[in-house]
Amino acid sequence: MRVLVTYRSMSTCVGRVRAGDIVDLPEEEVRRILTTKPRALEILPELPLEKPAPKKAPVKRKRARKADGTLKADDPSTPDINEAWEDGKHLN
Repeated sequence: MRVLVTYRSMSTCVGRVRAGDIVDLPEEEVRRILTTKPRALEILPELPLEKPAPKKAPVKRKRARKADGTLKADDPSTPDINEAWEDGKHLN
């Protein structure tokens, strides 16, 4: 359980904590600390778990081919279009 330490300093299962530290402590330990020092900890709301963004599959580029099936070459006279690839984009 996430808690904000308001007591100046104390030992916990995660080590020495000081006032202002936000730590995750087991519920049993929080209950034990609050029994002896009622204002030593402030219980914080649990943060919702964020789902990682789905990974996009890399776009598989396809080489352009001539009518007879051989690969096309890039035309150097058109620097903004790459004719060797079907999408016509440069990688750089």
